[in-house]
Amino acid sequence: MSEPETQPEPGTPTHLSINLPPEQFGGVWANFAIVSHSEFEFTIDFVRADYGRGQGQVTARVNLSPLFVTQLLDALQSNWNSYAQKALPKEARDES
Repeated sequence: MSEPETQPEPGTPTHLSINLPPEQFGGVWANFAIVSHSEFEFTIDFVRADYGRGQGQVTARVNLSPLFVTQLLDALQSNWNSYAQKALPKEARDES
């Protein structure tokens, strides 16, 4: 008996070609984030903070739908678990 095929969630593209412009290859650095929300969307400001001078510069502002926030949380948790399994000592991992 074969496994049933899993269907992508509605609205999920089955193939997505993503283009990264050369000027964005290096990405941006952030060591601080500010999260805010309204009734309809979440906003995350990624900030490069200079704590010695008490200043910061927003390097990116990203607006997200509530649905995408839940998907992002799941993806971050999954990636964190994978990272922790490889990089953290066993006693430092949360294996609950």
